[in-house]
Amino acid sequence: MRLIVVSNRLPVTVAVKDGEVSVRESVGGLATAMKTLLAATDGGRALGFDGVLWVGWPGLAGDALDPKISEALRSQGLEPVPLGRDEVEKFYEGFCNSTLWPLFHGFTTYTVYRDDFWDSYVSVNKKFADVLASVAKPDDYVWVHDYHFMLLPLYLRGQMPDLGVGFFLHIPFPPPEILQLMPSSWRNEILDGLLASDLVGFHTHEYSYNFVRSVVRFLGYGVELDVVKSRHGYTKVGVFPIGVDYERFHNSGADPQVAKEIEEVRRLLKGLKVVFSIDRLDYTKGVINRVYAWERFLKSRPEWRRKASFVLVVVPSRAGVPQYEAMKRQIDMEVGRINGELGELDWVPIIYLYRFLPTPTLLAMYNLADVALITPLKDGMNLVSKEYVASRRDCRGVLILSETAGAAKELTEAIIVNPNDVEGMAKAIEKALTMPEEEQCRRIQEMQRKLKAQDVVKWGVDFIQSLMGARLERAERERRLATAIPLEGEELDRMAAAYRSAPVRLLFLDYDGTLVPLYPYAYQAVPDEELLHLLAELARQGGTYVVVVSGRPKDFLDSWFGKLPVYLIAEHGFWLKEPGGGWAPTARVDLSWKLKVRKVMEEFVERVPGTYIEEKESSIAWHYRNAEPEAGERAALELADSLTAMLTGSGVVVMRGKKVVEVKPAGVSKGTAARSLVELKRPDFVLAAGDDETDETMFAALPQTAYTVKVGPGRSLAKYYLPNYKALRSVLKRLVESQH
Repeated sequence: MRLIVVSNRLPVTVAVKDGEVSVRESVGGLATAMKTLLAATDGGRALGFDGVLWVGWPGLAGDALDPKISEALRSQGLEPVPLGRDEVEKFYEGFCNSTLWPLFHGFTTYTVYRDDFWDSYVSVNKKFADVLASVAKPDDYVWVHDYHFMLLPLYLRGQMPDLGVGFFLHIPFPPPEILQLMPSSWRNEILDGLLASDLVGFHTHEYSYNFVRSVVRFLGYGVELDVVKSRHGYTKVGVFPIGVDYERFHNSGADPQVAKEIEEVRRLLKGLKVVFSIDRLDYTKGVINRVYAWERFLKSRPEWRRKASFVLVVVPSRAGVPQYEAMKRQIDMEVGRINGELGELDWVPIIYLYRFLPTPTLLAMYNLADVALITPLKDGMNLVSKEYVASRRDCRGVLILSETAGAAKELTEAIIVNPNDVEGMAKAIEKALTMPEEEQCRRIQEMQRKLKAQDVVKWGVDFIQSLMGARLERAERERRLATAIPLEGEELDRMAAAYRSAPVRLLFLDYDGTLVPLYPYAYQAVPDEELLHLLAELARQGGTYVVVVSGRPKDFLDSWFGKLPVYLIAEHGFWLKEPGGGWAPTARVDLSWKLKVRKVMEEFVERVPGTYIEEKESSIAWHYRNAEPEAGERAALELADSLTAMLTGSGVVVMRGKKVVEVKPAGVSKGTAARSLVELKRPDFVLAAGDDETDETMFAALPQTAYTVKVGPGRSLAKYYLPNYKALRSVLKRLVESQH
């Protein structure tokens, strides 16, 4: 079993000189993170892997690689995927960086939609899938990284259905209102591609929530807690905030090279307070706003002139792109203007470096800067902020952090600012420079505590272990889905024999679509005399407990079945009634959300003819079985998305059933109610029958020895299937007869 890491670039730089190939490690963020993770887990062996293979582009444009290069890379556990110049231009520079990057960061006016870019994105994702399929083994795990390969899980799954596949997005995932701007066929294929993974991971709950909302709105799939059920099966959605190598940064000041750099920088800055910022040149980083904030600070607080300088480092990026060149010209011009207006012979307001900063120099700046000004307009995480905090072994220093960076969700002790609020940032700079050391230390220590607990190793281990768990769960579901067989002939004979010999029997029988047919309106589905007689006969057999399980309100079940010696479970597991007893809730929940849900559903009833609301004590449902099909499905997607957005954090779930959108308390299901009765009665024989999605929780919750039956078409976790309610009644009659 191996771990196969997939990224756009291999974690090395390849050079060819005089026919000789040299391969050296690169210093990219993902490469550094994975190197730390593998070092801490004995090359992955501590996680159960026999080895690690990395698949990616080696950075050389060409349709084919020199065999010497391929051999040199493979000798280091690297599998190269060659990309031609046209692919680099249209896949990488095109769809990845001109479409996905701006759109996912919310820069919609910069986003380019070109068919040839999309075609290249599809082609390169398929090329990577082909390479992976040629090197992967069935028991391997593939960890796909970032927005370059959001179709890859789908194409890889098509060739190797049983492979473990995890995907992690290192940039923000946008809300559906922004994702909707992408052509619908591209958008839907990207979402579908991600759902072919066993696990999809994000840095923050915000990004995870945006993804789930998009899946609900555009694909219409059901979501329960952190699991999406799609045409690919079940996909787990998780939050895994990436960390840093805490000990490396915390101890960096002790490195002789770094210590030497610290002394040199201090000598050059002559006791000035230092505000530090480093970013690559990109419109998402908000560099120019930082420059204006520093200018505002110096003009409104002139007493700080000659006492503090802003060290602004901008790392070159994407040379030759007009947007980036214009951005650099603006930064150059504004820094020059501010230094010319406010500078002195012996003092420069902004020390501006447009170049890559060597690691010892960067670590020195982390160790000595009084303030780190990290204010991107939008950032998936931002590790610079974490590296700065981790480096502060002296317990001093202040972090000013943008509220739109993923790191702001964790580093709440930073001074949080809006990156477009120039005056707010200027005030934050003043607060940072005048903050008492005691308060600085308190904030730094609390942030360091979190960074130490959630370091880069924990990020990787948590993701891999979650991926392994998700793969096992999917395999078990697929095994159960694939083994359903007709309940007839010898199988029915065996079940009848087991029923007859069991001292204690427990029968869970769904109502609508299982014991009776599905009707256009709920009030039409009343039990006939044959059914009532059949249930009564079963319940009167010694040691037999019959449970009618339904999403219906308890009053309906009570009126038709209350006089029978049967158990009743109403509202998808919320209410339970023993024979001859009263109703009792199975959980304590807050139902204050129902009023606002009803108001939203009433709007949709007005908009979509043929729809109606069914309200129960613990839940509320919008039925559209009688609506015009296309209009009903479109409205159901919109309603489910609106309710998901409105009810986040309220302890309820929005469910899609057969022509119904229902809202109910989370953690309450037919499965939880069924399990509680199994624990109470300890039966020797269990039968459960149901026809829709809500019954799957019951099938999953019951013991492996239970006879679970799916009534009607469709994939299910049940072991057996029957064509319709009539077939189930025949089976129940057979059980009655087996006792005679």
